Amino acid sequence: MTTFIHIMILAFTTLLLNCNGKTENHRLNTSKQDTIIVNEKSKVLDNPKGLIKNYNGENNKLFVFVGQKLSVDPLPHKEGLMDGGFKAEYLILQKVYGNFLNDTIEFVAYDHYGIPPFSKFENVLLFVSADSGLYYHQKYMYNDVYQTKGGKWAGTYAEYDYGHAYNKHTKVKPIKIDFIKEISYPTKIVRSDSQIVTIAYPKPYFKTVGDKAIAIYGNYVDELFVLKRDGYLTARGIFEPKHKKD
Repeated sequence: MTTFIHIMILAFTTLLLNCNGKTENHRLNTSKQDTIIVNEKSKVLDNPKGLIKNYNGENNKLFVFVGQKLSVDPLPHKEGLMDGGFKAEYLILQKVYGNFLNDTIEFVAYDHYGIPPFSKFENVLLFVSADSGLYYHQKYMYNDVYQTKGGKWAGTYAEYDYGHAYNKHTKVKPIKIDFIKEISYPTKIVRSDSQIVTIAYPKPYFKTVGDKAIAIYGNYVDELFVLKRDGYLTARGIFEPKHKKD
């Protein structure tokens, strides 16, 4: 009888140890899986590339297009970065420069001051470049554009492009544009500290009426591209300076 009891105790102890071992192994395996999941999640958060569509690893020096905003959403912010990242998706309405096969495009945009200004407009002329299949917005490069009565896309007077040192002798000149709708900008802006700032728009390119400046002059998108190409994009090394080509 005593031998039987010893056998039963030994069997029960062995069973208990096996169960505890399986439970511990399951806990360890689960912990490992959780660690893998957390690590993968952290990897994605630290690397926005995992959230943006990759276009077959292509390297496209520059693609310029008129796009209609579908979405512009903030990316998870990585601690230590000076700029905020955004995932943008646009419908391509007109291709202006470069090659791209799709009708829509996803790209990353970085901005030091918050939401990218181009996202405030429905239609914009955008400049993007691809690195290993991921498209990046050429920082701060855009023109808000609008349809004209002639069925073309045009933007208002591009003061900063005309003012670029490389465009001092540009052959592109602002012209009167017949937009389908009135295009105007507010001349007074209320800052975050409640101070009112008055913005002056240059004449005769804009006509000030009350608290708004109505666009009179501008350029079609092909000319807006030329101004960016010969100015800021050349300064960034995307294009060679004109004197090197001549």
